[in-house]
Amino acid sequence: MYVIIAGINSTSERLVQRLENSHDVVVIDPDEDECDRLYSSSGATVINRSPSTIAALQDAGVSQADIIIAAGRNDNENMVVCSLERKFGVPKIVSRVEDNEYVEAFDLIDAETVSHNDVLVSQFLSAVEHPSVIKLSDLEGGLEAVKVKVGEKSGQKVSSLEDSSGFPDGFQVSTVLRGDQQMGREAHLQKGDRLLMVGPQEEKPKLDSFFSS
Repeated sequence: MYVIIAGINSTSERLVQRLENSHDVVVIDPDEDECDRLYSSSGATVINRSPSTIAALQDAGVSQADIIIAAGRNDNENMVVCSLERKFGVPKIVSRVEDNEYVEAFDLIDAETVSHNDVLVSQFLSAVEHPSVIKLSDLEGGLEAVKVKVGEKSGQKVSSLEDSSGFPDGFQVSTVLRGDQQMGREAHLQKGDRLLMVGPQEEKPKLDSFFSS
């Protein structure tokens, strides 16, 4: 995919690291020093201009973009970037949002939003309330994707684990990761395996209790 990222900060830098090996990534930022630093440490194309201008987006190849991510910390600037991107017909637009009052405005231009503060609060609460379960993301319909590390539950198959007493009915194991390998449901679980699971948020306390017992 052809990905344009507007704004350089710790979040966008991590995005570049994850994306640059499998996607074409272009980053736009007005700070020359930040651009030089990112250019020297990554394989991304870096453009030293304000991303909230038509000229900068054209230089970045906006007409080729499959997705544009407005990653800046200023909601007003992100709004301008998203509005311009929509004018160019970019299929998917995603913006970071600091103030939730802006979410409705982004909805009006059909831009998906990621509320930075909400994500942080949700992750911190999950870490406090469900220490055995790592939250990955919220899904539609009140579902949640989580990750659990196998400890005392090793030796079982996924099917027998899900049938165990105390395992929440609403959750299901979608993937078993062992190191960098993906294991089948018939593999016997080993200590240290990571289980990627999906289930209803209200059942997460039961899941935490099951794996912490």
